[in-house]
Amino acid sequence: MTKNITQDDVIYFVITDRFFSQHKTFPAVADSKIHGGTLDGLIDKIDYLLELGITAVWITPVYENIRNFGTSEPYHYYWPANFNKMDQRLLDGTRLPNSTNMSTLGSFVDACEAKGLKVILDTVVNHAGYGAKPNFDSSWFNVNGHDETTEELADLPDFNHANPEVLDYFINNIRDWKVQGKVTNIRMDTVKHVNPVFWHYFKTELRGAFPDTFLVGEVLLERKEDIPQLLEYQNYHDFDSIFDFPLCNALRSTLIYDQSLRYSLAKPRLNDNEPNGVLDADNPLKGGYRDANQLVTLLDNHDLQKRIMSHARTKHTGEDEGLKWAVRVTKLCLGALFTIRGIPQLYYGTEVGLEGWKNDRDDADLRRDFPWQLIGADNRPTQLQPTSFEIYHWTRDLIRLRKGNNALKYGTTITLWSDDFVYAFLRVALDTVVFVIINNGYLQMPFPIQIALNKLVIPERVINMVKGLKHWKTGSPLQVQNNTILITVDGKSIDIFCSSQLT
Repeated sequence: MTKNITQDDVIYFVITDRFFSQHKTFPAVADSKIHGGTLDGLIDKIDYLLELGITAVWITPVYENIRNFGTSEPYHYYWPANFNKMDQRLLDGTRLPNSTNMSTLGSFVDACEAKGLKVILDTVVNHAGYGAKPNFDSSWFNVNGHDETTEELADLPDFNHANPEVLDYFINNIRDWKVQGKVTNIRMDTVKHVNPVFWHYFKTELRGAFPDTFLVGEVLLERKEDIPQLLEYQNYHDFDSIFDFPLCNALRSTLIYDQSLRYSLAKPRLNDNEPNGVLDADNPLKGGYRDANQLVTLLDNHDLQKRIMSHARTKHTGEDEGLKWAVRVTKLCLGALFTIRGIPQLYYGTEVGLEGWKNDRDDADLRRDFPWQLIGADNRPTQLQPTSFEIYHWTRDLIRLRKGNNALKYGTTITLWSDDFVYAFLRVALDTVVFVIINNGYLQMPFPIQIALNKLVIPERVINMVKGLKHWKTGSPLQVQNNTILITVDGKSIDIFCSSQLT
């Protein structure tokens, strides 16, 4: 297999400490303590990831961290004290060498890749952990910063990347993790807080020596109006990918909180004065992303306000009907994630409906322990857990659909219809095509919507392929008359039509 991330992949993000180990604790209430999840424990659960269909795992940082900050422990491992070794707390000796040398991470990567699972390492260059300044030269830090790249993020000691010694240190540190830790794929933390000069050195020195490196950046900007700033990192700083937070926000705002699809997601293209949706920034010839298909798309993660299921439960409260609608809109969001362009990323537990949200004190509840008690011996939720069972199997089927369909992995997106409640589009890649339609209203369409296949936009060869599509679940043929699709879609639902039924 190729080791670098491609559009074939489905990424699974784990906070290592919250995932698994044979000696891990599972407190009843989320807290800011280390619970004991390890890289060894993650190896124990590779088969779970493979059963779901995951092809790449993104792990949180592995640096040696500070011991604690007040009553909080660095369970997330974003508070580095030593960038040149691993944290002993991430190892338990059951699967990996009990050494904190970088080479131990290489052993972890080998174990994952031996089973066909790629690894993305979370990397920090912006800051050190609380109280860790004495571990470094005092001239390496910004003092009295005045902007995003010089101010201390959450009061963490902020490295000054205008200092050539700092630049040289981190470029060579990443080189060492790549060589000794066998790192191919890097998720870069807090990108917008790092002096842009660092990215120049990264792409000239590290990319030259390691051209297979895949670099995805975290630039936490969520509004569609932020896209011009966001895309600079792919278009000018040579990131392969960035996390598509504006799409994440748009999917949440529309599919859960009922905002207009044509305003947030994609414009109808009926006139030149329509406001752009998120997907309208995909054209590089019109000032958009260099390659939108390479963006990492997501519904939730460890930094956002809530997990996607908790957003759904906020909108749809109570049991019975409330839970039913929450599951329905969560599945709708997942359907959009796996059919819209980009490389999809799941946050651990989303596939079983795990909840969590930020509170005034910290992010601990957003980073709950993985609920292994829901998972049976076959690495799937049991039917005794109907909500988790339903969401898991829907997610697993979507992953299988995407992995087997080139149009969903690589295809061009052609918007066919967009209004406040309905969004329909094609994904086209050479000899494969998929038709997707979302009804974001709460009721079934009262009569079939008629969607023209415009020959001025769509080649006749593709139109003929559309005429042979079948529903991915039922196998029912797509109705097309006189180059017009006729379809009725249930409320808060997504229908997908492809060349063959998923079996």
